[in-house]
Amino acid sequence: MDIKIEKLQAAATLVAFENTLRSAANTVAYYGAVFALFGIIFTVRLGLASSWGALAIGAALLGESFYIRRARSPRALWVSGMSFAVFAAWFIGSFVVGLAKNDPSLGRGVIAGAFLAIGAWNILRSYSAYKALLETSDPVVNHYVRDAIEKMRTATPSAHAQIVEFKKRGMGEKGTWRLQTDGDLLLICQFADKTFGLGGRPQRAVYISRQDVQIEREGDRWLGKNVNATLSVGGAENKVQLKPEMLVRLESLLAGTPGHVTNANWLEGTPAK
Repeated sequence: MDIKIEKLQAAATLVAFENTLRSAANTVAYYGAVFALFGIIFTVRLGLASSWGALAIGAALLGESFYIRRARSPRALWVSGMSFAVFAAWFIGSFVVGLAKNDPSLGRGVIAGAFLAIGAWNILRSYSAYKALLETSDPVVNHYVRDAIEKMRTATPSAHAQIVEFKKRGMGEKGTWRLQTDGDLLLICQFADKTFGLGGRPQRAVYISRQDVQIEREGDRWLGKNVNATLSVGGAENKVQLKPEMLVRLESLLAGTPGHVTNANWLEGTPAK
């Protein structure tokens, strides 16, 4: 693979992964809210002596959720994952001690311990992936790609001749895809669906040579004005749906010569103008 595409693709993967940190923060917050809720219930029914552990864990996890959102770093994930692991070890350890002492009261948290252990595994796995992406990517290219994807996300496709918007067809397909030219390359990105005006964050992104992308029209929909087509990306066929003007624009972009500023010279050290 060309070194330019390698750098851009590493950055695109990193930027998309960074936005999954929101999901990690939400997961930690959900755990924290559940523990806090049970802590409050136990406090009302059994008193603070029986619920302080759940309340403390809930508060700690809610704090870590806020930390992940603000820090957006591998360290934040590592701290959160290790916290989950410690809490899981505490609950499971209490269960083992309860079995040894034949004390049922010490085994109440075994289910919570199991869920926390699963959470620890997932968060620490995300930490390893994020750390590896940071180590293999170029900070300067990361900044360039992060800006490009953000501009693509907030752009109005009808007002930008270099951007094409489409959706994938099929059961379970969600989100909106956008494609834009970058010299002789194409940047293709999937954005999440918006909920109550929120969302729309990048989920996947890829840089690919323009010559490795083809579009084949299938015909109009039975209802509506959108057009069905098959979009081939690197040999993989995708059933897509897009507006007629977007199809015409995409066909023009794929058939034309590189249109606007490319990052080729920029990546070699010459700033794009």
